[in-house]
Amino acid sequence: MDKVCAVFGGSRGIGRAVAQLMARKGYRLAVIARNLEGAKAAAGDLGGLPIMLPVLDPNS
Repeated sequence: MDKVCAVFGGSRGIGRAVAQLMARKGYRLAVIARNLEGAKAAAGDLGGLPIMLPVLDPNS
C-alpha cells in the first residue's frame, strides 16, 4: 500500500521543507497551498499532486 501525505502550506517555507522530507521518505504527496502556481511548482519538483485551497475565503 502506498504511503500518502497531504502537506498544507507545502509550496514554501516550513511546509515545503516538510513536503521535501516526506517525498524523500517515499510518500506520495498532495501539496496544498492558497496559490495554485506555487502548489504546481512544488508538486512538480517533488512529483506530487498540486491542490489550491483558498483557506482565507470563508466560502471555500
